[in-house]
Amino acid sequence: MNTYEIIGGDNRAHGPVTGEEIYNWIRQGRADGYTMARLSGSGTWQPLGSFPEFVGPLHGLPWVRTLKKAPKTDSLAIASLVLGIVSIVFQPLGLFFGVPAAYLGHRSLHAIAKQPKEIGGHGLAVGGLVTGYIGSVLGAISLVFIVMLVLAIRN
Repeated sequence: MNTYEIIGGDNRAHGPVTGEEIYNWIRQGRADGYTMARLSGSGTWQPLGSFPEFVGPLHGLPWVRTLKKAPKTDSLAIASLVLGIVSIVFQPLGLFFGVPAAYLGHRSLHAIAKQPKEIGGHGLAVGGLVTGYIGSVLGAISLVFIVMLVLAIRN
């Protein structure tokens, strides 16, 4: 009876194991056609689906691995990033767009932290938060500069 070595989910070789054990792993969903294996003592690793003795147990199993569905991107995170970018680009109005961008970024991060598997967009929220703060500071500096310029022109 042949024995096999198999690469587990931890990316380490396990075995030797019998073909019956591999049949059980296939039925349990612990191995599929893409799981790498080799005959004990053989140097070549190959997918289980290429072994004729495992074609029967693998028949009917999907060969395409299903990917986890990506979490829905939080709309507050998107709005935060858009407002943050607008706050940097359109000066001296940056203060008026930057504050809402930072607020929405904080709200989005809070929502994502509460439901990380259902809501995505952490990077967008952080980007909106940072650009909102930068736009607010630049907007405040621009307004101070404009006020000083107007006062200097009047005198």
